[in-house]
Amino acid sequence: MPGLRTQAGMFYGPKRVWLKNKQVPGLAMTRSIGDMAATSVGVTAKPEMTYFPNLSVNDKILVMGSDGLWDRFSNHEIMMTIVNGYYQ
Repeated sequence: MPGLRTQAGMFYGPKRVWLKNKQVPGLAMTRSIGDMAATSVGVTAKPEMTYFPNLSVNDKILVMGSDGLWDRFSNHEIMMTIVNGYYQ
């Protein structure tokens, strides 16, 4: 499985869903809303949630995104994109 293990044999990168007994690149997904068939291979529909008790009227932006967003962009890049659009 090229690109999924280090030279020392350790896994790296996102968790993946694999076909049983197949050494092919797996789907990088751990959650899927409504996809109950994939529970047998480790996918869950249960969301990961975080509670922010200290939000105030001064907070203007809430960013929600999937791993596809966070894997590609830094927090700074995302905020600069939003702020540039918000204040135009």
